[in-house]
Amino acid sequence: MFIKVYVVISFWLIGSITSFVQAQNQIIQENGTAQTLIFTSGFNEGTEDDNWGNNWDDEEERSWRVSGFVEGALGQFSQDNVVESEQSLSEIRARIDVNYSHQKFELVASADVLFDDVLNDNAWHTRELFVSFSPLSALDLKVGRQVMTWGTGDYLFLNDLFPKDWQSFFSGRDDEYLKAPADSVRATAYINNFSVDIALTPKFTADNYINGERFSFYSPINELNGNTEPEHFPVESRDNSQFSMRISTTKSGIEYTVYGYQGYWSNPVGIHLNGEHQGKAFFPKMNSYGASVRLPIAKGLLNVESAVYNSVEDSDGDKANIPNNQVKLLVGYEQELVKNLTGAVQYYVEHMQDYANYEKSTYFAEQIIDQNRQILTARLTHRAIHQKLVSSLFVFYSPSDHDGYIKPMLSYRQNDHWNYSLGANLFWGQEEYTFFGQHQENSNYWLRVKFNY
Repeated sequence: MFIKVYVVISFWLIGSITSFVQAQNQIIQENGTAQTLIFTSGFNEGTEDDNWGNNWDDEEERSWRVSGFVEGALGQFSQDNVVESEQSLSEIRARIDVNYSHQKFELVASADVLFDDVLNDNAWHTRELFVSFSPLSALDLKVGRQVMTWGTGDYLFLNDLFPKDWQSFFSGRDDEYLKAPADSVRATAYINNFSVDIALTPKFTADNYINGERFSFYSPINELNGNTEPEHFPVESRDNSQFSMRISTTKSGIEYTVYGYQGYWSNPVGIHLNGEHQGKAFFPKMNSYGASVRLPIAKGLLNVESAVYNSVEDSDGDKANIPNNQVKLLVGYEQELVKNLTGAVQYYVEHMQDYANYEKSTYFAEQIIDQNRQILTARLTHRAIHQKLVSSLFVFYSPSDHDGYIKPMLSYRQNDHWNYSLGANLFWGQEEYTFFGQHQENSNYWLRVKFNY
């Protein structure tokens, strides 16, 4: 019944917006004079700019941009799951993006209205709301809610410790939603050939992690032989700040970058063993530093990235309830194989330090993981019909955990308004406690229909 209501609302919204856009375009064509707002798609934007010329009113027109989309999405689990809903995705999303550009600053606002049938929830999500400006010629500031990212990995994040939305990633939402926003201040300074980025988030923002609400997961705390439901996974939040820094430069076509981070593990990987929060998961303190290099090799692009994670609350690695220090390494390569077909591969290894202490202290000897957890990935992307039809396949495989994850996707852009996508998230593994193996019950298929305005 709820889905039917969504469908009706969706068509009403799409019809209303279509009429509105058409009305605005008609006004623009008839008047050809200044308007306060421009409602346009990317295609129409260039056409209208050409027609409007370079008069004063044109500058005023280009100050404002309003766009957005309405999207309906459905997803279905491929097997029985302990979570409440049989569907992994069932929602209607309406997005509005507003951008105002002034000579001295830029204001960006982006928000979603979401009707989520899986969680039986309706919500307003402010995705971006920030102002950016340059108080000095070599300094840019961005203040407010924003999405930040850096690093060289493809779906693998070593030095990019900004919040991620894994529930969106596993459900089949657009990849845009994998990067979650945070309320932060970001400063970028340009010194000779170097750029220095500093990001401060006053209140720690965690990942939107898997908590048993939409997807199940394995937890040895409450369930030794099955997956965990959300009410059995209490988590203590953190209110302190997190700090990230990046320094990068390019020389002879090679990009060099170093990174630093001070804050917490982005997922609740710690467990309180005693005290008032006994049994609760929490975010242990964690600092990290790393580096990356990206350069053209042969006909493609090679990237190498490393990171060292210092688990502040378990520096000796002898606490079973907190992760050990880790050293991470990623090597990736991407190139166009033939016209319109791109291939990319990655090798990732995660080395646990103080492994002997880990073996001695763990409570679950039968679930000991390898000291060097390895992942191989491969991506194939093909574009056809004038780039309108995009098919892609992304595969994760861990030879150390003996598990994996396949993420196929097919997308077709009918025109500047309509876009259709379908895909799947398929997990497998020999053990239910490994990273991908625990998500076998979360395997799902999904479909999205989007109208851009």
